[in-house]
Amino acid sequence: MSRNLLNKQTMLQGALILTAATIIIRILGALYRVPLGRMLGDVGLGIYAVPNQFYLLFFTLSSAGIPVALASLVSEKMALGHYRDALRTFRIARTAMVGLGLFFSLLLYGGAGWLIRSDLVPNPDAYLGMKAIAPVIFFAAVTAAYRGLFQGMQNMQAVAYSQVMDQFMLVGGTLLFSYLLLPYGLAVAAAGANLGALPGAMGATLMLVYLYHTQRRELIDLANRDLSGVRERTLTLLKRIFSTALPVSFASVAMAVTAIIDHKLILDRLQMVGYSRLEAVALFGQFNQMAMSFINISIALAISLGATLVPAAAESLATKNVQRIKTQLSQAVRLALVFALPAAAGLYLLAQQLTLLVFDVGDAGVPLAALSAAVIFWSVHLVTTGALQGIGRPGIPVRNLVVGIAIKLLITYYFTPTPLGIQAAALGTVAIFLVSSLLNIAYLSRLVGFEFSIVNTLLRPGLATALMSVCVLAVYRSAFDQWGGNTWPTLLAVFAGMAVYPVVLLALGGIRSDDVRRLPVIGGRVAGILKRIGR
Repeated sequence: MSRNLLNKQTMLQGALILTAATIIIRILGALYRVPLGRMLGDVGLGIYAVPNQFYLLFFTLSSAGIPVALASLVSEKMALGHYRDALRTFRIARTAMVGLGLFFSLLLYGGAGWLIRSDLVPNPDAYLGMKAIAPVIFFAAVTAAYRGLFQGMQNMQAVAYSQVMDQFMLVGGTLLFSYLLLPYGLAVAAAGANLGALPGAMGATLMLVYLYHTQRRELIDLANRDLSGVRERTLTLLKRIFSTALPVSFASVAMAVTAIIDHKLILDRLQMVGYSRLEAVALFGQFNQMAMSFINISIALAISLGATLVPAAAESLATKNVQRIKTQLSQAVRLALVFALPAAAGLYLLAQQLTLLVFDVGDAGVPLAALSAAVIFWSVHLVTTGALQGIGRPGIPVRNLVVGIAIKLLITYYFTPTPLGIQAAALGTVAIFLVSSLLNIAYLSRLVGFEFSIVNTLLRPGLATALMSVCVLAVYRSAFDQWGGNTWPTLLAVFAGMAVYPVVLLALGGIRSDDVRRLPVIGGRVAGILKRIGR
């Protein structure tokens, strides 16, 4: 089989490649909101967020689970030597995605007015943005089919490159279009930001189409050499694809629907107690776009750990090495908390200062302080979800997530009209991952006997975090008394925390070489340094 055609990576290499891409995408996705927030303000970001939520829902409904489902089928058929049927499976999936993507794009484009009139979208300024983002669904659906093919051929580089290109072009397009359209008003500028997703979606699709055509001749040659005669019926293939894709995409659908319901609840409940529509939109923008940007960056490492834990746990399960699964999971949870605890503390202590520094909106610190604990529980949720997926129980974390979502919506509904206001929505988000992470741990304890050391996992990093917090506050207050303002006191406090925490953690024995060895790229080097100093 052609080396160029497959360009295979091992399971771990593929996971690391996708993990690196995920971290880059998360960081870019959070950072571009800084200049965007300064251009649009909290009201503009609140308008911008709504079309994105509907795009996510429609994309998830059309194709979110397709790459996983198609990769599984293509990989299975190629392993059996059924190359002709593998290629045919991709072509059928691609045709289905073209049709579904077109349908849902037109549905959102044509239905934008109805969504506004029916009050499902309580902010009419989002109308243009929903129309602007609708074509992105088509390209994202087609891209899903090509990503499924390359994943099935174990060519994760093609997938990662397309994802990173998508995000880079999205960032550029979003900032450019919103800047050019800003003179025409916030609603138009926000729609321009939504339109900025289109170049990235088109770029990713074109890149994968090009890569496919560079290898198409070799795929056809393989298909021509296939004498097996295997040919599954088209309806059977479609049934197999979507029966696998639907469960995979259910968690994403649940989160997308939750975001839409949450938006309506927040705006309606805030206006019920006297806020104007514009004030409610501004508070939603502070919560959903500004505060959440800090959270999304802070969980990047946990995403990486969860992704690498999937193949690691699957490999250990295949060799019936349950003890190794427990060790891997314990290390991943400990490492996630080592980073999550100080991040959460820093966001809580400097919430108003950070949002003022980054977005020039200090009021966004109110939901950020309430959200800060989500870093801890979301990190644990991501790691334990990776473990459950790795041992072949992907439905468990989905069910646990739905339980958390139900509690979140109740909190938003009942407590947003109270003095908590927008903090209620933030605390509801914390509740999602508090509940889901605890339930995940309970299931893992029962399935593989998972347990962790309270001293090593919580007490040592917790004590280091407490000492770091004292230092951060002392540096901030000292710098503020010396120079005043916000920029330098905040930056000095952040750098002081970053310098003090690892030193204290090492002194307390809270991090060891084995804990960091699994980190992508830098893990081996850092582990070597720690081993030389006796950790």
